[in-house]
Amino acid sequence: MAPDTSPVRVTLTHEGQSFALQAGRIHDGGWRFEFHKHLAAESQPFDVVALRQVGWGELPWSWMLGWAALVAALLGAWLALLRQRTERQRAEELLRLGQVARLNTLGELAAGMAHELNQPLTAVLANTQAASRLLNDEPPELATARSAMTQAVEQARRASEVVGRLRRAVERPDLAAQLQSVVLEDAVRNALYLLEPEFKRRDVTPQLESPSTPITVLAEPVALEQIIHNLLMNALQALEQVPARERQLRVALGTEGSLGVISVTDYGPGIAADVLPRIFEPFFTTREAGLGLGLSLCETLASGMGGNLTAAHNTPRGAVFRLSLPLATKP
Repeated sequence: MAPDTSPVRVTLTHEGQSFALQAGRIHDGGWRFEFHKHLAAESQPFDVVALRQVGWGELPWSWMLGWAALVAALLGAWLALLRQRTERQRAEELLRLGQVARLNTLGELAAGMAHELNQPLTAVLANTQAASRLLNDEPPELATARSAMTQAVEQARRASEVVGRLRRAVERPDLAAQLQSVVLEDAVRNALYLLEPEFKRRDVTPQLESPSTPITVLAEPVALEQIIHNLLMNALQALEQVPARERQLRVALGTEGSLGVISVTDYGPGIAADVLPRIFEPFFTTREAGLGLGLSLCETLASGMGGNLTAAHNTPRGAVFRLSLPLATKP
């Protein structure tokens, strides 16, 4: 650097005396750096001192801001990628539960149809065969044949009504062989995590009450997740009917004897007295676009795991659903 414009002051010191080799431009403020070089000599042990004062204005602000912007952009992209990955995992898990629910519903519908159609179709076959034999007699028994055909028509009409209604749900395949130990709190937290966007959209903050000791029950994990998911969604749909400031949802875990219990309580409009006895009836629904299969399927799954699902009024308002399942280890 040119001596007259250099920002570095260079001095030669020896025993308290100092000789300036280069004056340098030293300003107040900023940061001061000193560099020492000892010139070891027996006759002249001098110390060369270089002093550099760096002020705020000398910092490479454009370079620093550029790097800061680049780091911020990379960090923002990384966080966005993490959020996208989390949302994708949540969506995949919800899709999996939805697919399981649809498969279970289709299985229940198909089994219901097979069960209900079996009796009228058998009657139709028997009556038509009887009518055929009666008409082949000599002389043909026309009156009895007409009666048989009339009964066949009635049974055919009944079969048609079954196809149109599909009013019954039948037992699911036995889940006993698929039971395993499941921690209730883990299953509930997983369902709450998956439904987090739904809670935010409806401005609902769920409250989870669980004991310090984990509660482990015997259950089929996917079936248990489906029940909890369905109960939480029903509670959210009920809370949509009350003002946002009054929306409360509480999930409590506990034990009763040899059972582990999940209680889902909402403070929505509640269940009408005439509806409560039919709440688990297949194809019974109070929603305009509902199929009436959700709670029926949940009750069937709970029964298949050796448990029980009940519904009751909540005081002072709302509804409470209680799922009971056998404990994995008896208390």
